[in-house]
Amino acid sequence: MTNVQWLSDPEEAYAQWQREEATGADRRAFADQSIVQHRSMFSRFNDYLIAHRQSVATFGADHLEGFFTDLARNCAPGTTTRLRYLKLIDRFTRHLVNMELRADNPAAAMLNNESWPEDEPTPIYLSAEDDARLQDLIASAKPESFKQLRNLAIVALLLGSGVIAAELRQLRVDDLDADNDRPTIFVDKHGPRIARRVPIDAFAVDVLRAYADGRRSILCATQWLFITTAAGKPMQPDTMLKCVRSALHAANLSAADESPRLLRNTFGRRHLISGKSNEQVSSLMGLSSHRTATRLRQTIEEKADEHTDL
Repeated sequence: MTNVQWLSDPEEAYAQWQREEATGADRRAFADQSIVQHRSMFSRFNDYLIAHRQSVATFGADHLEGFFTDLARNCAPGTTTRLRYLKLIDRFTRHLVNMELRADNPAAAMLNNESWPEDEPTPIYLSAEDDARLQDLIASAKPESFKQLRNLAIVALLLGSGVIAAELRQLRVDDLDADNDRPTIFVDKHGPRIARRVPIDAFAVDVLRAYADGRRSILCATQWLFITTAAGKPMQPDTMLKCVRSALHAANLSAADESPRLLRNTFGRRHLISGKSNEQVSSLMGLSSHRTATRLRQTIEEKADEHTDL
């Protein structure tokens, strides 16, 4: 990777750096799900820089403050979103300083004044209204090509079943049972997440049935449910990320974290609102503990308290 690439195509340069060099505080490579989220965050920051005629080599502390002011409009109070962005910006900026592409790291001083909240951070999610808007987009879309159908089906499955990006990437054709009245997806065990069969929410059914028919008509050497080429290569994290961002923007939605995690949390929260217990939602999401469901339920209770106070 060269300095020129960071200037000509920063998102690809960042993606390559993530794959080949970047590590966390423990010096270990990032997990696939973290890489997807990091690319989403970097892309949002880079979009801000472009809009303000800056680059990763030229932004200063004033641009960071402007970015965080803009970001705050899409962040619920109590989240760690600002700190997570600041750590990400500090990490890649230190890399650029080491490459002599920058002379300073304005994120470092800001990071010294930040600390993780003592309480559990608030998970990011789409509101019920924004969730409904994205569902309507999925249900009413009319893809004109197999690629468009595939991309829409990816978003439909993420929002309609709560799978994580790494799980979606490993799905096989037979894991999607689209022939029953209520289609389901079988998700094999992945890391700490348990194996499960998840009923797919109604808004996603028609899209996934159409995709299942189209996918079975493609003969290739692999059985991956979602493929990037006719040769049968599985989806890459950055492609799934672009699918999510494209669908959100098509629905005139935005969020601080426009990654598959946003849709997964929205799925869990939707089912809590519908009356399911923490245990039931944790099971749907493949979680052995109720921590995530508890945090999502708190956002519902806090929203109810806000309306009560009005």
